[in-house]
Amino acid sequence: MKPVGFRPTMSLRRLLYLSHRWLGIGMCGFLAMWCVSGVVMMYVGFPELTRDEYYDGLEPLAADRVNVAPEGPLGLADADGLIEQLLLTSSAGRPVYLLKVEGDSWRGTYADTGASIAPLTAEAAVVAAVDFHRAGHSNETVTGRHLERLHMDQWSVSDGLHPYRPLHRVSIEDGMGTELYVSSLTGQVVRDTRRSERIWNWLGSNLHWIYPVQLREHRGAWEQVIIVLSLAGLVSVITGAIIGLTRLRLRRRYRNGSCSPYQGMTRYHHILGLLASVFLLTFLLSGLMSVGPWDVFESSSSFSEQRQRYEQQDGISRSAPAYSRGEDIRELIRQDAGIPVKEIAWHWIGGRSHVSLYGSAHEVQHLLAPGETESLEQRIHGRIGNLIPGSSIRDWQQLDSYDLYYYSHHDRHRPLPALRVEFDDPEATWFHIDLSTGQILERLTDRRRLERWIFKGLHTLDFTLLINSRPAWDLVMISLCSGVFVFSVTSVVIAVQYLRRKARS
Repeated sequence: MKPVGFRPTMSLRRLLYLSHRWLGIGMCGFLAMWCVSGVVMMYVGFPELTRDEYYDGLEPLAADRVNVAPEGPLGLADADGLIEQLLLTSSAGRPVYLLKVEGDSWRGTYADTGASIAPLTAEAAVVAAVDFHRAGHSNETVTGRHLERLHMDQWSVSDGLHPYRPLHRVSIEDGMGTELYVSSLTGQVVRDTRRSERIWNWLGSNLHWIYPVQLREHRGAWEQVIIVLSLAGLVSVITGAIIGLTRLRLRRRYRNGSCSPYQGMTRYHHILGLLASVFLLTFLLSGLMSVGPWDVFESSSSFSEQRQRYEQQDGISRSAPAYSRGEDIRELIRQDAGIPVKEIAWHWIGGRSHVSLYGSAHEVQHLLAPGETESLEQRIHGRIGNLIPGSSIRDWQQLDSYDLYYYSHHDRHRPLPALRVEFDDPEATWFHIDLSTGQILERLTDRRRLERWIFKGLHTLDFTLLINSRPAWDLVMISLCSGVFVFSVTSVVIAVQYLRRKARS
């Protein structure tokens, strides 16, 4: 007679099998979807306006139309606010000064009249969009049609667009289904999409990131969905790996001579699951880490305050910037620099400013203020210590080429040369600084460097040997995704077969 009562080993084993079965049924479709959509994303990214497209769409600045100096927009800034950007650019054929203060939306004034930029009308948005498209397409004659004024839609969910909202969506009648998004605050085109790009993204980014706008506009809820799905996938894979290893016999094989006790599709699932388990675990774990759950990568110090100590001195807005007079700016535009000046950007270090003249994404000239005796490099080195007072600089080095922590991949622009500064503070903070402008490009605390490996290293295989040897990276990624997709198909087949048996019974 068998003993009656609670048997913990049997209960744990049953829980193990039930967890894997039902979580596997729920997650197998997601795994297959993530693999296919991930491959699509390798070649068609989420819509964005690239640096090349942005400058191609700008007309050269007309010196005779710049009648006022940048004091107007600077006067809009709070004396204690961190000025992120001050630009002289153009919108719908007119020169404009644009100002971005940290934590605030863009504001601006027209450089020809000094008047503040009023919220853009639908008609003005169409003019701005058509002018932008024409400049970037050899003056191709097209017309535009206003579609809607919106806060956010499927293709404008990116957090980086928040300071430009609301947006106007304008259709360009060019036969390619082009749609441009124009900021109602600045008159700038800030995003472009094409019909083919939108179609591929429904098979790529929108699927992979679980990105319907109805969910993504509620960022907190979207992050919770990603966390729950990733955790469910991890539990499914871990329980499957435990079951697979306990049922595997490499020496004393089963009666049929196989190392697996299963038959048919279940045998393939058993073997493929064990082979793919390590990649599945790293893929799901890194996907979970992509949203930084539970603030695991957050810093205890304020990056904003560190930048402010480096860039400002007694408030930028109370001191005149370099080339602050209208005639100085007109002379900058007229000078024979070898490039048509499409945009002027001001940068600050220690309360003193200098400018960059942009003709394209690759044609840039950097100028210090007239009469400046200190070089840009000297100014940078003189202010670096202000980033983290009370801590010492452990090391610094000039980067003339990319390395494991500072690199360009996935169409991400990273300027060279750059300066890496390493502090001995409790977070072992690194800063990367653009040596052409003196601007801080990024901050990497010890947690952010860990994130680089847990997310970018494990999820997109951003290893130097691979990303510098394409198509090696493509072949490895496609091979791994294809293997997991086949494994996921076995999961789907087994799930369908199981549910049919349950339905019959």
